[in-house]
Amino acid sequence: MKTFRTIVFVALLIFHIATVVIISIGKNDLNFLFDLFKQMDLVQYSAIAGLVLFLIVVFLFKQEEKAKAKLIEKHEHEINQFKARLYDKKESETATSSVEPQSSGEKEESPKNEAPEEDSTKTDDTNPQS
Repeated sequence: MKTFRTIVFVALLIFHIATVVIISIGKNDLNFLFDLFKQMDLVQYSAIAGLVLFLIVVFLFKQEEKAKAKLIEKHEHEINQFKARLYDKKESETATSSVEPQSSGEKEESPKNEAPEEDSTKTDDTNPQS
């Protein structure tokens, strides 16, 4: 698509340069203007060619605008999905953090019951760095 676009822009540039050159050559020559009236078919075809090039450029810009809008919509959808995942992750973390103190409280009670038995069997020499 980029090569087609480049070709269209080059053709449009050549068309405009040719138009400016032709008008510059004959702007003070009345006979040149009468010769253009004699070659009205050529003028008409060149005007149609210029219109076609202009419409192609407008079409290309509209396509590019639609593609950008689709890309923006796609990115917004991805951002919303990431926001939803982040929200779900935060909700699951808050749910697990509210459940953990209750379960850890139960776990703390059971080691306290077992702790005196373990302390009576342990010796002070279990630390290898001492």
